[in-house]
Amino acid sequence: MVKNKPNPYFDDSYDKAAANLRLALSVLAEHRLPSSPVNFRLAYDLIDGRSRSLNDEFKEVVSAPNTDLNDGLWALYRKFYIQDEEALELIRSELEGIVSGVVNECGTANGDLQGYSERLSSLADLMSSDAKSELTLATVRKTIEDTREVAESQQQLGTQLTDVLKEVREIRKVINQVRDESHIDSLTGVSNRRAFDLALDSSIDKSLERKEPLCLLLCDIDSFKQFNDTYGHLIGDKVLQYVAKQLKKSIKGRDFVSRFGGEEFAIILPQTPLQNAEIVAEQLRVIVSKSKLRKAKSGDVYGHVTLSFGVAELDPDETRNDLIERADRALYRAKKNGRNRVEVSSIGDNDQRE
Repeated sequence: MVKNKPNPYFDDSYDKAAANLRLALSVLAEHRLPSSPVNFRLAYDLIDGRSRSLNDEFKEVVSAPNTDLNDGLWALYRKFYIQDEEALELIRSELEGIVSGVVNECGTANGDLQGYSERLSSLADLMSSDAKSELTLATVRKTIEDTREVAESQQQLGTQLTDVLKEVREIRKVINQVRDESHIDSLTGVSNRRAFDLALDSSIDKSLERKEPLCLLLCDIDSFKQFNDTYGHLIGDKVLQYVAKQLKKSIKGRDFVSRFGGEEFAIILPQTPLQNAEIVAEQLRVIVSKSKLRKAKSGDVYGHVTLSFGVAELDPDETRNDLIERADRALYRAKKNGRNRVEVSSIGDNDQRE
């Protein structure tokens, strides 16, 4: 573990953040580094003195000969900041908030300076008719020039910060896209186990908060191993894809289907009591059992695909793992009792696998 890491949770005041931001941009300019969100975050924490280790390693990276600077800085960023998804999201939000705030500040300050410059210009025009005021007039003109320079500097800073903000938002889009893709099962196109775990936790929380029923269906493709061994893994993959497609298109918008693992799928049914969940499972079972898989060229039938289902309703006093275990036990009974059927686990069932 890297010691002395910068704290990803910003607690700077607005004024301090604005001052650090300007200095951070100076650091980037000094080393001729692009104002990307990654480089900006590193420079910001260097200015803020959040980590001595970061400061030392940054100096090593920028001074190392014959080294790709972008690769070195990205490696440094990953080492010090990439900890988990929640921390990354917080960093992105805080960075965007800081940059947005200072962009607005620059816009306001630039407008104020522009108005001040215009008022001085008007004053200079009035004074130009008075020959005795040459010294004062020169002073005012110098002040006008200085004001214009500051206004131009503020405008350049505002433009630079606006570019940084655009990059932050683009990176957020890419990260969100990657995150979405990481929640999809690449073979079947439905959600994967990781997404299921998140969705189930969220559904349970909502169910308990709103005092609404919640049911879980677990289903398994009957005799899948035999089918796989007989026709090959490519055909087995097509079976998985077909079942996933049928399940996905047959559920409602608020329901959630995912690949649970291997040839098993899970379906979360919010706002659904046990009796209705059993009906849904039976409908899905019938839809799949009526299908026939045919060879693409000859049209010959491979065979029928059938599903066994286990259904369980959430007990407010049980954990998520308890709910999954009860649905799994019901699925086991369905397989044991002949396959291609639906078995239900009522709240309070304590049946065990033999």
